[in-house]
Amino acid sequence: MRILAQLLLPLATFSLVHAADSDRDFSGRWVLDSRAAAAAAELLLTVVQNPSTIRCYSSASDGSQGEWSYTLNGDESRYKLGEESRNSIAKWEGAALLINTIVNGPQSYTIMDRWRLSPDHSSLTITRQIVRASGQNEYSLVYYREGHTPPPAPDSRPVLVTRQPAPAPGGPADDEYIVPNGTHILLSLRNALDTKHSREGDRVYLETVYPVSAGGRMVIPRGSFVTGVVSQSKAAGTVKGKGEIYIRFDSLTLPNGVTRSFLSRLSNADTPNGKVDREEGKITGERDRSRDARTTAEGAGIGAGIGGIAGSAAGAPLKGVGIGAAAGAAAGLAGALSRHKPDATLPRGSTVEMVLDRDLRYQRAELFR
Repeated sequence: MRILAQLLLPLATFSLVHAADSDRDFSGRWVLDSRAAAAAAELLLTVVQNPSTIRCYSSASDGSQGEWSYTLNGDESRYKLGEESRNSIAKWEGAALLINTIVNGPQSYTIMDRWRLSPDHSSLTITRQIVRASGQNEYSLVYYREGHTPPPAPDSRPVLVTRQPAPAPGGPADDEYIVPNGTHILLSLRNALDTKHSREGDRVYLETVYPVSAGGRMVIPRGSFVTGVVSQSKAAGTVKGKGEIYIRFDSLTLPNGVTRSFLSRLSNADTPNGKVDREEGKITGERDRSRDARTTAEGAGIGAGIGGIAGSAAGAPLKGVGIGAAAGAAAGLAGALSRHKPDATLPRGSTVEMVLDRDLRYQRAELFR
């Protein structure tokens, strides 16, 4: 029975890993649903993907074409589109791909994309934020696989959200204070999170634990407010067994009300039940492996015994016992694991660390409000 349990577990785990990999595969020809597009974009997007690179080919309504690529190992990608020079960095956030791009050309701006496939992989949604000197726009682009019929058009077009920009740098250089990209900021969590109850889109509220200085003065005081979002949450499963929660931080507000927006990741956390992946900004629940091994063997053995009895009672003593034992072992294995699901938890008051993905710039006048 122990051997049977050992055979069943890798097979079930393989199917889950394969499904997760397919959620990260954007390969294909994608046609923009222009009825729901809130901004001009490529009408046709062809994606060729391998484990290390995503290569994109685009066609626009004016007949122009583009070609570029993103590396998936965290390295910077440099390329040109028309008169623009672009530098992009891509990183995974669960099944979503985050792409930050700095654009230099006739106009300089920043693009922040989040790519995510639908559950049936028939559509690709790119949530896009564009930050310019004049403000920040947010919208979504929905692409469908070529040949796939999209659902009926929505009743209304998406709303284009415009946020007020940060004040443009001006005056003497010593009037500007910069908290640089890569700065680690320690935060205290104000609302509890866990993979059993938290869902994608739930807001996260935090406060800074220690002040942050720049240019010889305190710029971000202790008690400044930070908000974020649960970008993905998965409760512990019955076979793979580990809950996963992804957290993304999106704004910091000083006590005087001055706010900056960004997309920063979780770097560390003092979670009592979980392991932090710094590259993807996720927390994974941990289980007691020694207890699992004992419980799994016992559960599989009991299940196999019950399955064997059921198979024999069905009237096929030899063949029935084999089939019944296998089915019973699988049921016993699932039952044994489901009783010890390791959900990741972050209680209220937990200390977490975020890493800035861009410079935060403040003018002297803002700090003295």
